Amino acid sequence: MNNEREICKLAFLVTGFPPNVSGVSLFNWERAQWFSRQSNYQVAVFAPDFQNSRTKHSIDTSNSIKNLTVERYPSKPWLPYPLNYVPKIKATNQINQKLRSHQPDIVVVTDVEQFFFLSAWQLPGYDYVQEFKIPYIAEYHTDIYNFSAAYQGWQWLRNAAHLFRIPYYLYRNFDATLCSSIAAAESCRNLGIPNTATVPFLGIDISMYNPNRRNRQCLKPWLTDEEQNNKVILFLGRLGFEKRVDLLISAFKKLQCKQLNCSLAIAGDGPIEVVNYLEDLAKSIPNIHFLGFVEGEAKANLMASCDIFCSPSPYETFGRTIVEAMASGIPVITVNSGAVSEYIVDGVNGHLVPPNNINKLVNSLAQALIANNQTITQKAVQDANQLSIERGCIHLNNYYQKLLKSHQNLFNFVLLYGYSKLNVKTGGYHRIRRSYSPRLDDFKLLAEPSFGTKWH
Repeated sequence: MNNEREICKLAFLVTGFPPNVSGVSLFNWERAQWFSRQSNYQVAVFAPDFQNSRTKHSIDTSNSIKNLTVERYPSKPWLPYPLNYVPKIKATNQINQKLRSHQPDIVVVTDVEQFFFLSAWQLPGYDYVQEFKIPYIAEYHTDIYNFSAAYQGWQWLRNAAHLFRIPYYLYRNFDATLCSSIAAAESCRNLGIPNTATVPFLGIDISMYNPNRRNRQCLKPWLTDEEQNNKVILFLGRLGFEKRVDLLISAFKKLQCKQLNCSLAIAGDGPIEVVNYLEDLAKSIPNIHFLGFVEGEAKANLMASCDIFCSPSPYETFGRTIVEAMASGIPVITVNSGAVSEYIVDGVNGHLVPPNNINKLVNSLAQALIANNQTITQKAVQDANQLSIERGCIHLNNYYQKLLKSHQNLFNFVLLYGYSKLNVKTGGYHRIRRSYSPRLDDFKLLAEPSFGTKWH
């Protein structure tokens, strides 16, 4: 860090960013704004230019925000998931040149696989951090190796990752890989990813979501006259095969035998082949409505106005919409898998069912529709406050400050004793063996404990 100004310059290298529509995109935007508002940070975000993208988002990132710069790099649709945009090969040199202009103290790369595979085939910023000896951090946002099995033609990726140790060779170039949950960290370790640290950095804008937004009038445009008094089950999120919305549709069909007066609202967008598949699956089932993409105030109102939120996805590294539903005061039914099982306790602040178990899902939906859920939803609202973007960024701030202090200690050590005293691995002086000196053990530090292992 530049000690004269006491300012830390952060560079976030991302693929998910507005106008792209995803939880990762929204988080990257909210996180950048939070750090830019702090007096001791300057932020540069490197994001796709989304040329020829038809994606529209109400968030305007072009407005001038103090201490925040958004740099756009040349991008293209990513072959495995064309709605996501990734860097072109020529983008790497442009990113490195812009990094030299911004002179960051830390470089953070999110969703590393999307920067490398079938995109730039290089790690952006790597040459810069090697030259200037600064921390190079990865963030693991997406359980890509597991959910790839849900997509036709990509089932081989998970097996190949284990067989050829692909994640290890990719992530070993980073000083640390930050995971937002214990489940994500365990998944990384199982993949052979070294130097993982659990930092609960993900969160939502709690101020947007509130039970007081409940208003059945906002459901009127989507429900038929006969459904106006129905209980409404909501799924809201990206429509991808890994989200298992197909399982929810099948469960809803069975549920109608037990609970006639209910409707299913599916809000979100995704690849056209996924949307078409889900619509075909649902077309013979009454009371299912596809709402399309919903955002902002309309999304927050929709959340609070439905009766149950259901997400059957087993691959969540955080579960943004689940936390939004908790904050909105509606009961949540999701699967006992991934990060959500770290902050949802079955029967206390939500309901958990085994992954891919349609009968358990039907029974849980049926019970929640007739139960008095007030105690559960009150607890959920309370617990959602622990998962705010503010708290997540505070955890990151603490991590960055400790990291910079450790890095400065190391730099001072080199100035005092020279490189010859360091037991250095090939690839940069900052890759120190932990066994060298207890004074340097905190360089690869573990951050504050995750919100996991159940708070209750």
